[in-house]
Amino acid sequence: MRYAKGHKEETRQAILEKASERFRRDGINAVGIKSLMSDAGLTHGGFYAHFSSRESLVAEAAEEALKRTLALLRDISSNADGDRKLEAFVNGYLSPQHYEDMAFGCAGAALAPEIAREGEDTRRRFTAGIERIVEYISELLPPGGGAEQRLEKAHAIFSLMMGAVQLARVTVDQKLAARIIEGARSGALSLSHAGWGE
Repeated sequence: MRYAKGHKEETRQAILEKASERFRRDGINAVGIKSLMSDAGLTHGGFYAHFSSRESLVAEAAEEALKRTLALLRDISSNADGDRKLEAFVNGYLSPQHYEDMAFGCAGAALAPEIAREGEDTRRRFTAGIERIVEYISELLPPGGGAEQRLEKAHAIFSLMMGAVQLARVTVDQKLAARIIEGARSGALSLSHAGWGE
């Protein structure tokens, strides 16, 4: 059977999107290739026409998930007034919709513990995706500071928020989850407006 031009790339993208969703929702190790391909409406045997190994799928799906996380947060912050863009970013990241829906929420918060056990290439690519988010936060910070200072502060803000999302997802006490998220929101915004020092 002959397929239309671009069919293979579209199929590959569909697998990546489904994998990025399933990995975040269920965990990397809980997702088998057979069930993933079935979810994408494809046969198990067709997997290797698109990816050389499960490891390559994990690396690319993690990248895809982080790209989607950044795109969502860019969209949220770009619609805010100039001096409220970082606040919109923080509020968007820490919104209930974002932290409660693991399948479509932050890929960093959902996948970091498992990615830490993956191979070097996967970890490198995942780190690059995280760094793109951190660099965007550094662009949203108030004026001042050198490039390294801005990145350092952006790392601290993102680490605070990502950790809070992970903790809020762990607890079964919704009031505690809300306190964790509110603490992170307050901390991230306070840190963002702290002086740059010497």
